[in-house]
Amino acid sequence: MQGTTSVIKAVATWLLALMLTIAAAVVVIYFVNAKVYGPGHQVSSYFQALREGDGERALGLLAAKVPEANAALLDGPALKASAADLEVLEIREPRPAGDDRVDIDVTYALGEEEGQSTFRLTRTEKQWLFFDRWNFVPSVLPTVTVSAPSQQEAVLNGVQVALPEETTTFASFYPARVEASYDSEFFAAPAQSGVLASPQDTASLVLATEATEALTSAVDAKVRDFLAGCTSAQDRLAPPGCPFFHFTDNRVQLPIVWEITEYPEVNIRAVSGNWVLSPLNGKARLTAEQTDLFSGVKSPLEVEKDFSFAAQLSVGSGEVSVSPLID
Repeated sequence: MQGTTSVIKAVATWLLALMLTIAAAVVVIYFVNAKVYGPGHQVSSYFQALREGDGERALGLLAAKVPEANAALLDGPALKASAADLEVLEIREPRPAGDDRVDIDVTYALGEEEGQSTFRLTRTEKQWLFFDRWNFVPSVLPTVTVSAPSQQEAVLNGVQVALPEETTTFASFYPARVEASYDSEFFAAPAQSGVLASPQDTASLVLATEATEALTSAVDAKVRDFLAGCTSAQDRLAPPGCPFFHFTDNRVQLPIVWEITEYPEVNIRAVSGNWVLSPLNGKARLTAEQTDLFSGVKSPLEVEKDFSFAAQLSVGSGEVSVSPLID
């Protein structure tokens, strides 16, 4: 009888240990399924790929369609820059969305701005018999357009890109901050930025490119050189190829001296995608001695003349050309 009792106790102990082991295994499987194989893990992996600039992995995880657009933002330094100041604040618990689908809200900070993106995932199959497999529900990547009417290139998230059209469209992951700018010796556009938080978002960045001080100074120097040629000892009332002249019925004695009293202000603007100079307006003073043909009286000749002329501007790589157009 005592032996039977010992066997029963041993069996009971074994069964209890087995039940505890099974219970522990169920708990472990539950937590592994939720944390390691759960939808939140997929979302976390996607954000990690963005921060690493791994566009191939990010696109594979997101299962998103790439629209017909420039792909410069989808990999490498440009992608990494779009998430450089991205900090995940919270990946919230999944919310049921029907048909084995869940929505996961992610709050994050992009620099000083906070935002939220929602990702929809679906349960597809079991892995290792116990663990759920979750995939993102396919979507279409958002886009950003960059417009620079007078420029054929720009810098997008630190990467130089071509702008073959007046408005060029770029595909982007989300969430992302996209910044466009342009800076060269002769032209520059202040940075413009936008944030994409969902597939439905779009951003439109318009670059207001302007001539730099270096270009304005270079053109001003060319204009002054041209006018200096018109005032350098030509001894003519109407220097050929110059924008100013003076006609009189009196006889004018040499020397005839022209000097510029007000130089034109250089204004460079974009017109139909080309850089042009606004009309160049200034003042010139003529001084000489004149003789009245009827009375023979001599007197000083001093007159100030307004002048205006157009010029064709050509800007190349490190070179500036100004061609005056004189009627």
